[in-house]
Amino acid sequence: MCKNVKKFCPIFATLIFLFAFACAKKPAPSVPAAQGITANYGVAAIGELACDSPEWQRAVETVVPLLPQDLTDPKQTVLTLAEIRVKALCDDTAVAFRIEWQDVTQDMVEEGSRFSDAVAVQLPPVAGGEVPDPTMGQAGLPVHIHVWKASYERALDLGDWSLRQDFPNATVDHYPSDAASGEDKESLARQYAVGLAAGNPMAAKRLSSVDDLWAEGFGSLQPLPVQASKGSAQWGNGRWAVVISRPLALAEWPGGEGLQKGQNTFAAFAVWDGSQNQAGSRKMRTAWVPLRLGGAL
Repeated sequence: MCKNVKKFCPIFATLIFLFAFACAKKPAPSVPAAQGITANYGVAAIGELACDSPEWQRAVETVVPLLPQDLTDPKQTVLTLAEIRVKALCDDTAVAFRIEWQDVTQDMVEEGSRFSDAVAVQLPPVAGGEVPDPTMGQAGLPVHIHVWKASYERALDLGDWSLRQDFPNATVDHYPSDAASGEDKESLARQYAVGLAAGNPMAAKRLSSVDDLWAEGFGSLQPLPVQASKGSAQWGNGRWAVVISRPLALAEWPGGEGLQKGQNTFAAFAVWDGSQNQAGSRKMRTAWVPLRLGGAL
């Protein structure tokens, strides 16, 4: 019996080694990459598409996995949303993205310790060449970022803002511009509203639910010189559906000649959940996703 044990021990040892080696060769699990987004071509008035337009039935949906923004402070270290669903359409001059995700709370007020739900799409200024860092670009390689906020959508629905919209029992002083009209109203508003006089873009009357921004890395975010993107949104059954449409190219936007129909480029996305205290760098994000501008319908 001892002789048999001595005979088979080397065989068992070899089998155990091979099994351990095979297990070690298995790749570690990772976040799956999105398969790519195709912005189908041929739909008119891309810039006017609503999120419930029947035209979106002609677009291909792509599931894009999310990651927490855990690279710079303040960080978002917990994964609060696993994925978003993205569709895209384009014409000769514009591209529109329809982004849908789960959010059981509709956060549309942004004041004090309350934060707004939001979503953003990020694109390189030009196709081809070196691709910027997906986390808001890098020095010498900027990105264009288009941010929709639920609070912006609410502001457009309510019209001219008043303090009583957020604080119904507040006492509101009279401003001379309230009784004026036309150019006098604008002039007086700048005279008595410090934010407008200083050129703060957040103090201006909101014309869109989307901010057009650009950046060259963390801490460099600033408004683009021309605001041209548009937004549309719906919330229901615990889900947001948001459309962000932007021009393919504008001469006033820095970073290059812009994008063109038929090109291959990339897009990245970010999502904020106001009820999770997500704002600024506390967000869910994606890696770059391949984007084709102009697939056949």
